[in-house]
Amino acid sequence: MRRAREAVRAQPADAVLAGLSMGAGVAGELLADRPGTGGLLLLHGTGGDPRSVPGGLPVQIHVGRADPMFPPATVAAWRDEMVAAGAAVELFSYPDVAHFFTDPGVPDYDETAAAQAWQRGLRFLEAQSGGRSTSVSNRSPAATRTSNGCPSP
Repeated sequence: MRRAREAVRAQPADAVLAGLSMGAGVAGELLADRPGTGGLLLLHGTGGDPRSVPGGLPVQIHVGRADPMFPPATVAAWRDEMVAAGAAVELFSYPDVAHFFTDPGVPDYDETAAAQAWQRGLRFLEAQSGGRSTSVSNRSPAATRTSNGCPSP
């Protein structure tokens, strides 16, 4: 955590925190140190203690429904706790994909789900940046959002 805190120290206080897999937990842990965080973007895992969530915090999470490390019931319980704490959670759960579905170098990779996750994540970052320039690598164009937990077609 020391290295993560050092890495974000120079970032604006309202920067969006993002994490993948174990990094989702790291990003979520940083919420306690950064009450002005502009949002939380998580892929392949949950992160964030509801006690550290500023009211209204925009959160977007992308998980595979077939992920044994973050099963749907666990993700739903985390989402419910975050919402109860005041976060504005947008959950995307991708059917028939496992943990690292966005990584083309592993067997879990799913091209369609990965494209949707990256598109939605980029849209989330654009929305939270308020028109400011972002330093995110764009793998694909923006896509639609959904709030019902299912990817849009």
